[in-house]
Amino acid sequence: MYVLIAAGNEVLRAGIATLIGLRPGFAVSEISVSSIALAEEVRARRPDVLLVDIAMAGSLREFLDDRSQASIADIAVVALASDDLPDMDVLRDLVQRGVDGVVTANDQASQLSGAMQAVYRGRRWLSPAIGGHLLNALARPGSGSSSADAGTGETSLTQRERNVLALVADGLTVSQIAKRLYRSESAVKYHLANMSARYQASNRAHLVYLAIRAGELSIG
Repeated sequence: MYVLIAAGNEVLRAGIATLIGLRPGFAVSEISVSSIALAEEVRARRPDVLLVDIAMAGSLREFLDDRSQASIADIAVVALASDDLPDMDVLRDLVQRGVDGVVTANDQASQLSGAMQAVYRGRRWLSPAIGGHLLNALARPGSGSSSADAGTGETSLTQRERNVLALVADGLTVSQIAKRLYRSESAVKYHLANMSARYQASNRAHLVYLAIRAGELSIG
């Protein structure tokens, strides 16, 4: 089975490639590409499974939206989270767009190879680490209700979103925020766009104001 790993972080790419490549029956290669080049690379290399860092959410979303094309329709796609607690909003969006599986960089080699085999055979896969996190979230009181406050457009923020927005409030640029949080610029832009849409904010300053007014962000 041929697995193509797309990630901006060279250490992450190499580490995951090594873990999967050591398992019998796997061939692995790595790329670091933009959203435009991702589909082109996949068409050229024709992997059985495409494993994409969830930090490249923008590139991954575009690829999933294009997967209806015959040239890439049969390629299984797995999202790779750099930790066990990925942003649930990003994860939900990717699942709705048709991602076949989700793994984490902390998964064992046997779990990673098992995930690749499962999605290659047409099944879905969710890392046990993330599954436990989802169960904990569902077990919290009120987790079954919508996070949006009906009639106000206000909504709860995830901790990662608060981190991004706090740095916006401090005057940092997208590039600076990405470096501070060890995320890609596309991931930071995704969070900002998602929050702006949920709060119906006209710009980033307005978004910060609305989050403070909703009690989701404190300054000072």
